[in-house]
Amino acid sequence: MRLVTDRSETLAILDRCRKAEVALFAPNGEQPAEIEGLLIGAQTFAETHRIADLPIAVGMTSMYADNPQFRKVSLGCRIAENVSGLAGGNVREGCEIWLRTLGVYEDLLDTCPAVRVMPFIDHGWVPDKDDLALLHDPRVVDRMSMIMYDASKYDYDENIRHVRDYVRKFGSRVVIEGASDKIYDPKDIMRLKLSREDQLSKPDKVAEFVEKTGVDLIVPNLGTEHRSVGVGAAERRYERDLAQAIRDRVGAIMSLHGSSCLGGKVGTTPADGIVKVNFYTAMAVGAGNKIAGLLRKHADVAEKDKNLWINSESYFHDIRRRHVAEVCQEMLTTLGYARLGG
Repeated sequence: MRLVTDRSETLAILDRCRKAEVALFAPNGEQPAEIEGLLIGAQTFAETHRIADLPIAVGMTSMYADNPQFRKVSLGCRIAENVSGLAGGNVREGCEIWLRTLGVYEDLLDTCPAVRVMPFIDHGWVPDKDDLALLHDPRVVDRMSMIMYDASKYDYDENIRHVRDYVRKFGSRVVIEGASDKIYDPKDIMRLKLSREDQLSKPDKVAEFVEKTGVDLIVPNLGTEHRSVGVGAAERRYERDLAQAIRDRVGAIMSLHGSSCLGGKVGTTPADGIVKVNFYTAMAVGAGNKIAGLLRKHADVAEKDKNLWINSESYFHDIRRRHVAEVCQEMLTTLGYARLGG
């Protein structure tokens, strides 16, 4: 495995994906089990399809409220056993642990030689002071392939100002992604009586955002769960016509978030102008459910027999790793990666 952190190489990979009508697979990978599963799945796919170098982006959030991943993996974080909340944690420490973990696999003999991993920050949450310090730390920026500078908490004009200033500061060093629409608090959605359609992106506004900020990638609201706050699962669907309308204004620079609700039905996205597809929830939940089912099935072995193997971390690690590898291969197939073959 080789890490890709150079801006020009990242842009070249994105261009390669566009030309092949492939959407870059961009899953998050919290812990070694998920990272290893992604590497194994990508390498298996590369060998099957004779792809000499296969790129995937592997990302993490930091203090993003929905899932603060850098905070969670830091040593001082404590997650309540009933998952009612968490306490403590250090975002910078978690980031360092994760980056060094990726470095272990890069240095690991000839493991997964075809895989190119592009580290990225997902939802770098601008309103949070810890996130902001991380996002402006050159020691972090220069070890990332892409950074989502997420100022979508703010109104449109202020969002543009924040993102534009960041692009001016770091745009020559890393590929930068922005979100063009405001994320409304559920209470504000009710107060303002916003419908699902009210929250969808408007092609003209997306184009204006791209022009004024200079971002490399843009995250529009295309109706998936990432942006459909407070509207219910039944309303979470991908608006293909809207994606194509935005594509016709800004080109193939869109990043699709919230793809787990689509059940893997993302095969049309490259043609719609989407060059990167983020993914995590379905993969993580699927692996957790598999582990839960196996523990129920083998409860006597675990509890009565007190079997060391089934109670060991390596057991849970391997179950999650193999599940993630299978999901990775499925997603690479769906996103058209076979077209990257020789």
